[in-house]
Amino acid sequence: MKKSFRLYLVLGLVLVAVMFFSLCAFGQSTRYVLDKDTAYDVFLHKHAWIDWWNNSPKIGQYKVEPPYKIGFITSWRGNPWQETCIAEFKREVGRSTLIKDFVHMDSAGSIDIEMQNLKSMFTMWKAGELNGIIVDPLDAKAFVSTIEEIYDAGCPIILFNNAADTTKYTCYVGNDPWTFGTQAAEWLARKLNYKGKILFFRGLKGYPIDEGRSGGGLSVFEKYKDIKIAAIDYGDWSYDKAKNLFMNMVTAHPDFDGIFSVGGQMSNAVIDAMVELGMDPSRYPHASEDQNGFLQKCIQYNIPAYASCHPSICSAIAVVLMEMLLQGYPVPKMYFYPAPGITTEEMKDYVRPNAPEGIFVFTPLSDEKLNEILK
Repeated sequence: MKKSFRLYLVLGLVLVAVMFFSLCAFGQSTRYVLDKDTAYDVFLHKHAWIDWWNNSPKIGQYKVEPPYKIGFITSWRGNPWQETCIAEFKREVGRSTLIKDFVHMDSAGSIDIEMQNLKSMFTMWKAGELNGIIVDPLDAKAFVSTIEEIYDAGCPIILFNNAADTTKYTCYVGNDPWTFGTQAAEWLARKLNYKGKILFFRGLKGYPIDEGRSGGGLSVFEKYKDIKIAAIDYGDWSYDKAKNLFMNMVTAHPDFDGIFSVGGQMSNAVIDAMVELGMDPSRYPHASEDQNGFLQKCIQYNIPAYASCHPSICSAIAVVLMEMLLQGYPVPKMYFYPAPGITTEEMKDYVRPNAPEGIFVFTPLSDEKLNEILK
């Protein structure tokens, strides 16, 4: 299992490099259509190799002799997604024969703390105590100058989960938050026959993932003139705050038709609030995320629902990418992986009744491990 999982990640690099990049060949914009273009077409006629090197690490650029010690900066602890992401990072490091140790610093949701964490790890790298840094940026703009300074000094810096507004980073890995939002919004629009009033729950203000998910969703609803956003507010991915928000929203807009939420824990709260108010949750199509509790409640109350997925495996992939960089291998500048979606009919196949309610179902960790880390 260990070898096959790591082989899957490594081989995925080649596929992602080809799938993600578009390029300009002979002055004309070219896009790959990989269910139509053969590997030979992409390789020979669309010149996939050109963009592979566009601001990407060069072969041997970051090569150092093992064993390695890497830095890992998370944005905030305490919520199930983050704890699962940390556990997946640790599992991948434990599988490596080349990484001997790591330093983990959490930023506690604070830009100031994350800035200090970045500077501390940069100091460690300059002192020869670290070989590279993996960071989840809390804000797209706040850390740009520091990330650029780290990059310009020659320290490999991988951004995971969230992105920063700069070209000076070694690699980014994560799934596509914009598609997370658009695919869920399109499902909800169809379910409402392209008309109706929606209650919209955003995540954390200024957080790049919220900007992507919410921006994607809003871009869809703006296309349909008969769909109205009756109320929209930030729930901070908090169960308690989302529950209070819903109570206020439903008082002001009792005639709403559907729910759009960028977080499963917020949706979990909304459903509980509906039940407390004597409402029938099955009357309101609900687009959200693959939180285990949300899936469980959708099945329990027969709610028409769609769950976009944000797998926490980005931390594990970042470990593999860093290991490759330090061995001198090239990696793509951007490593995107798809944002799967789960429909109502599929929820029974993905729900994990023996795992904690707060986890997100697209994780390779066992129910036993999840119960251990979230106890």
